[in-house]
Amino acid sequence: DDADATLLRGKRVVIVDDVISTGGSLEAANRLLQQVGAQVVAQTAILAEGAAGTRTDIGFLAKLPLFDGNNSE
Repeated sequence: DDADATLLRGKRVVIVDDVISTGGSLEAANRLLQQVGAQVVAQTAILAEGAAGTRTDIGFLAKLPLFDGNNSE
């Protein structure tokens, strides 16, 4: 809303997500923050799932393994 937009305008922001798979949530947050005039300085997550574990544009603490139906990665 306008109150949140006013608080964020001109601020430097770090976006933190719990798990990234495709990065879609981070992209949406990035767009919204840019619309209100905030500067996103970093994007990070706790875990990266699947192919997101190879991304270099989003930091993460650990890879979350994906298992197929045979209990193997």
